[in-house]
Amino acid sequence: MSKLAERYGPWAVVTGASAGIGAEFALRVAERGINVVLVARRRNRLEELASAIEDMYRVEARVAPADLTSRDVIEVLQPAIGDIEIGLLINCAGFGSSGPFLDIDRSIQESMINLNCRAPLLLTHEIVQGMRERGRGGVIFVSSVNGFCAARGMANYNATKAYDLLFAEGLAEELRPYGVDVQALCPGATMTEFHQVAGLDMGKVGPLAPLIYVSAASVVATSLRTLGRRVTVVPGVLNKLMVLTMRLAPRRVSTWIFGSLLSRFAAGD
Repeated sequence: MSKLAERYGPWAVVTGASAGIGAEFALRVAERGINVVLVARRRNRLEELASAIEDMYRVEARVAPADLTSRDVIEVLQPAIGDIEIGLLINCAGFGSSGPFLDIDRSIQESMINLNCRAPLLLTHEIVQGMRERGRGGVIFVSSVNGFCAARGMANYNATKAYDLLFAEGLAEELRPYGVDVQALCPGATMTEFHQVAGLDMGKVGPLAPLIYVSAASVVATSLRTLGRRVTVVPGVLNKLMVLTMRLAPRRVSTWIFGSLLSRFAAGD
């Protein structure tokens, strides 16, 4: 049994598991001998991933298709999570949008809050009760470097990621005496479908792309390696420098700088 499985097994719940960082988390956790519940909207992708996980790693993989923005998300997931001991919760599901706040449909903005903030809150409150009682477990919140700074053009998204960051940091202090590790994972530009969904054209990065982009595999490896050792985790040297700049610069200055950078990558500009 791996150290990760011993500490955070026998089951993990991974949201946003149909692609990107979430799918990579599911694979790497299963590789270490932990059974996984895969949560996302796209059933076909979840079933393909579950089949691959069971074939490769000989653990159990449950598929739990769900719209995490719905009001009854906990009730919907109960058949998949109600009868198992969950030692690791990975809140990875999320999306972003770019453009002036008032020009983006209100329903999209509300869905972003529900998925990025409300769903992690509800799942954590439901699942971590058992971890506290058992005296062990782990929770990962996938925030973002965007959570360290406001920016025009992504005002709501950055605010949701700031919520995830501060919620994780506060919860880490509350749960440490009970043996439950909490991590705020704050990746920067990662090679996933996020940017396309958010309306960002990262092809405009040009020759600097290899320096800016990191792989989902690298992000997840950093997260699992540091779980239980560090609360706030920023993968990548450039991302660490960016966060340091945001923290040292006056808030208005960092907001202007970050907004100017994001505006360069807006699709269609």
